[in-house]
Amino acid sequence: MKKAILYVFSGTGNTKNVADEFKKNLMNYDIETTIYMISDNFTDIPNPNSYDIIGVGYPIHAFNAPQLVINFAKALPDVEDKYTFIFKTSGEPLKLNDASSTKLIKVLKKKGYDVCLERHAVMPYNMIFRHNDDMAKQLWVLAKHLTRIYASEVAKGKREKIKYPRRRTFMTYPFRIEWYGAKFNGKLYKVDMNKCINCMKCVNACPTHNIQFKNGKFVFGNDCIMCVRCSFNCPTNAISIGLLDSWKVNGSYKLKQLELNKDIKGDFINSDTRGVCKKVYKAYVDRSQEILIDESNNARVVVPTVEPLDNLTATEVEPIQENVDVECGESVITKA
Repeated sequence: MKKAILYVFSGTGNTKNVADEFKKNLMNYDIETTIYMISDNFTDIPNPNSYDIIGVGYPIHAFNAPQLVINFAKALPDVEDKYTFIFKTSGEPLKLNDASSTKLIKVLKKKGYDVCLERHAVMPYNMIFRHNDDMAKQLWVLAKHLTRIYASEVAKGKREKIKYPRRRTFMTYPFRIEWYGAKFNGKLYKVDMNKCINCMKCVNACPTHNIQFKNGKFVFGNDCIMCVRCSFNCPTNAISIGLLDSWKVNGSYKLKQLELNKDIKGDFINSDTRGVCKKVYKAYVDRSQEILIDESNNARVVVPTVEPLDNLTATEVEPIQENVDVECGESVITKA
């Protein structure tokens, strides 16, 4: 049996949910799959040389891979031409996201990783504004079906030449200021002690151990990466995120419940869509629908449907991780 390792960073849970779908679908191809959650602890990384397939998953931050993911890739052991694929998530399908893996691929290739496939899933926003339940369900169900296709490609060893338009590659460079801006802005985070219930969820979950509780106060250090795991998952919405507080989104989308809720149609993006959503999302939904055309009968998949589809491999709906709560100093490894 082949073995796959998925090295995954997830701030608020979107990328972890997609990783879980990759694992489930790779298992259908008899590929034993391990998910390793990336934090700033680089001392217990599972050796990639023990696996046949390498996957790296991350959320796009300012049109780039997070700096933590880049540093993690630099810490990976060298390999010799290991089949490697990248999957990434974002809250919008902007073309500037296309080249987000530019730096990551460069690092991985220098260490012997044969990066030959990259796939992108759009998930509900965790910054700027909150998607309504109808849109969140649509994006999640679509991402699940797409991931089934992507996992099939990985299992079959699909290879593509990854090349980005020069203009989009160039635009990733100035936006890397976010790597440093996050450290500055992170110092401006504050906790409203009138709302705080001292659950310490933020302290325990921070992937860079940037939050401490000292003398009855929360102290934010210099290592923030703007993953917003702390503010997104705060049960009382007690954390403000500095200069970007007007962009804050708080609270899980509860994707599993949305998926099963038949009162929520999940067809927010449709032929009648107008305004910003039409400009930004409709092309992505239409293009993704084309990917989901069944090869045997060319029947179009109805994205909002959550019942088993005749055109697809029917799978049971499994619980998903709504929030990512990685304890300080620990990395979560889940094995099939």
